[in-house]
Amino acid sequence: MNDPSGQEQAKADAHRDRLTSGIKTFAALFSRLMDLNEFSHPTMVRLTASCMSGVSWLHSSQISGLRHAKLISPGPRTFVAIQQLNYYLHRYKTEKKLLPGTTSSNDYEKAFAITEDGEPPSVGWWVEVFCGIRIPKDIDLYSNKLSESQATNKSLGWAKSMRQLMMSNGIDIISDLDRVLRENYPPKDIDRLRKIKNVLMNGETWTPTEFELELPAITAFSAALGGPDAEREFFE
Repeated sequence: MNDPSGQEQAKADAHRDRLTSGIKTFAALFSRLMDLNEFSHPTMVRLTASCMSGVSWLHSSQISGLRHAKLISPGPRTFVAIQQLNYYLHRYKTEKKLLPGTTSSNDYEKAFAITEDGEPPSVGWWVEVFCGIRIPKDIDLYSNKLSESQATNKSLGWAKSMRQLMMSNGIDIISDLDRVLRENYPPKDIDRLRKIKNVLMNGETWTPTEFELELPAITAFSAALGGPDAEREFFE
């Protein structure tokens, strides 16, 4: 015998699951946009406002919520601000035109942009990704999620390989670590810096979600020291 109420509940659960998945995907995209450009929170806020003629539609608290998949209902202005910054980063990367309102590229010299079919996507695209109704095509966002044990093993394995890499570069893990992180690890977030130092030196590990969100930054760190420069190498 059919259970209409049960079917409706299953449909409702599917909608919630899709949104949850989309929020996590968006967090991975947003983290990648920030980390590969080496943007701090203040830099992100300043550049989005600059790209919108001084209109401040993205704030530090929103940035934190988006990065950690905690902001579940951002307003349309948030998506517009991100889309505009991403568009102008792509323009700088392809045409070498400075971002609006800036006089140099010091804050965005690496100019990484999210693309779809090679082009910066529209505001609607960002909204659809957040809502879980679109899967980005140009970037592989880890369809095979990590388990807790896998995240633990990968954290420990990454830490060991980085310690070996630093030794081969003549870097002392104790006396030189703070300097090397300042020079080569993109985020300026105090909590994330504390966590990566504990991963490298004290056997601490990232959760599956933390590892996925941290992946762009730890890959950039590795590449800066002459190690693997592809995210997939660490994820697999």
